[in-house]
Amino acid sequence: MKQALLILSVLGMGIAQSSGAVETTFQPNNTLTHTITNISASTNYGSNRNIYSTNSGAYVSSNDEISQAIDNLSAHAKQKEYQLASLTSRLSYERRQQASSVPDRNSAPAIAAARASKVALSGSSGYCARYVRKALQSAGYEFTPNPSAYQYASRGTLAGAGFSKISNDMPTQVGDVIVYDRSSKRPHGHIQIFDGTDWVSDFRQNGISPYSGVYAYTTWRDSQYVDDASDRGIYLAMADK
Repeated sequence: MKQALLILSVLGMGIAQSSGAVETTFQPNNTLTHTITNISASTNYGSNRNIYSTNSGAYVSSNDEISQAIDNLSAHAKQKEYQLASLTSRLSYERRQQASSVPDRNSAPAIAAARASKVALSGSSGYCARYVRKALQSAGYEFTPNPSAYQYASRGTLAGAGFSKISNDMPTQVGDVIVYDRSSKRPHGHIQIFDGTDWVSDFRQNGISPYSGVYAYTTWRDSQYVDDASDRGIYLAMADK
């Protein structure tokens, strides 16, 4: 009889699973007694539902629902981890690009721009090509001078001197050069350089265009300060259409 009671008591332990504290005592009749404190959970074998009880009450949830909730939280955590890693990588890349793509005051683009700004007139003299050409050569750019401003783009002069054609939509930086195409009204076109504040040719301009109308132009930048060669190729292809 005592052995039967002991076996039944042990079987009771297998059915009741506790997530709280369990206190075991021996009664005079040698049966095991378990006191469950705090939070307890019991499993009804043959069912896929767990009953969770607390001091304030109880609720019921299926094992499948719990597993799904854990999987969702894990997936969400992995997504956030990926987003953080991607953002960190992007910030690191942009910092490297900013450090290497912005000319400092001792760079050739900045020197050329400073020279053009220093000798700029108060009004146009009609010799924009001469003024910008001298500014570029003073910074160490080597090329054969052209008689007309538009030829610095059409003859490949700027490209041969180490400049790359970039998108007109790119943010402007010191040393950038713009060349306006020639037209029936402007047979020589126009050339200008950005000094970090204003566009300068033979004179300090009020804006990006020295004209009152709209004219086509191309933008050029020292190739050492163009961020990505593939982008440079895209801009060239776009401009040549």
